[in-house]
Amino acid sequence: MRPHSTLLKKSINGFSIIELLLVIAMVSVIAGFAAFSLFRGNHTVERTNTAVEIAKYLQRARVDSMRRRPRDVDQMAQVKVFNRRSYSMAIDADGDNQLDIPLVMNLPADKGIEMNGPFPKTFIFDGSGQTVDSLNHPVTPDPVTMSNSAGASAIKFLETGDVVVVPAVKPTAKK
Repeated sequence: MRPHSTLLKKSINGFSIIELLLVIAMVSVIAGFAAFSLFRGNHTVERTNTAVEIAKYLQRARVDSMRRRPRDVDQMAQVKVFNRRSYSMAIDADGDNQLDIPLVMNLPADKGIEMNGPFPKTFIFDGSGQTVDSLNHPVTPDPVTMSNSAGASAIKFLETGDVVVVPAVKPTAKK
C-alpha cells in the first residue's frame, strides 16, 4: 500500500522539476516555430506588395500608351529596370501627349527585396498595350522576378498585355 500512497502524495504536491522542464521545453519549441512563421510571413507579404507596386507601374505605362496611341517608339510609355534595386517609369502624367521626364524609383533597402537580372530591362508598350522592342517589333518579355529571404514572386505579362503577380521559384546562384 505504501507505493500507492507515495504516487498519490506526489500528484497532490504538484509537478516534479523534470515535468516542469519538459513543459517549458515544449512551449519554447512551439513559440520558436510560431515566431519563425510570423517573421517569414511578414517578408512574404512585403515582397508580394513590392511586386504588386511594380506591376501597377507597368500596367499604368501600358494604359498610358493605349490612351495616347503613339506610333513612335520614343513616345511609347515604358518602364526600365536598371539593376537589382532601381527602375524608372516614363509616361505622360500631365496629359500633354508627350512623355514626361522618367520617374526613377528604388526598392526599399531595408526590406532585402531584389529584382533578378539580367540588366538592364526595358518594357515598352505600344498603342494597343502590347510590349514591343526598341524597333517596335512585338515581344513577349520574360517575367520580372522579385526575391528575398522568404521566396520569390514573378511579374508576368499575359498574351493580352495585362500584367499579373504570381508566386515564383526563387532563382539559385550558378556555381
